[in-house]
Amino acid sequence: MMNVYLRSFVASIVLSLMLGASSYANNFSQVPRPDSTKSKQKVSTKITDTRLNKPAYLKNGVKVSFIPFKPAKDNFFMNSKFMSTSKAGLNDKVLNNVKVYPNPISDQLNLSFNVSKEATVTVKIMDVLGNEITTLLSERIAAGDQNKPFQIASRITSGFYFIRVSVGSEVITKRISVL
Repeated sequence: MMNVYLRSFVASIVLSLMLGASSYANNFSQVPRPDSTKSKQKVSTKITDTRLNKPAYLKNGVKVSFIPFKPAKDNFFMNSKFMSTSKAGLNDKVLNNVKVYPNPISDQLNLSFNVSKEATVTVKIMDVLGNEITTLLSERIAAGDQNKPFQIASRITSGFYFIRVSVGSEVITKRISVL
């Protein structure tokens, strides 16, 4: 009988050890362990200026150097200097009132224009691609209204062209149609 008690005692010890070991294993697996993927340290990428006499900046790091707007005491548009320069600016053009007639053209082209001072005038016929076809006039002309006729029947074929009148750096272009 003692043998039965001893066996039951040993069995209970073994059973309790087994249950205790499994509960210990369960408790051990539930203990939070630090995970290398979850516990990454935050790295600061902010660059700071450690100079002693650093300049003043806004919060976003942009240096500001605004000059405040101070309107003039007199009205800008009513200023006599502004008005006199704008009137003189209108008269600075040398080439004015360029007219080409008749349009469409069959054999003769009439060109009228006004030159405000003596200057060299160049009149060219250009195709639609900007290639020069012919030069009709290139000479020094006195100031005043000008009316020049040109025979073009033998020079160009029918189609669309441009007349380019230039005086110095001023260029005026007119479109013509030749029949």
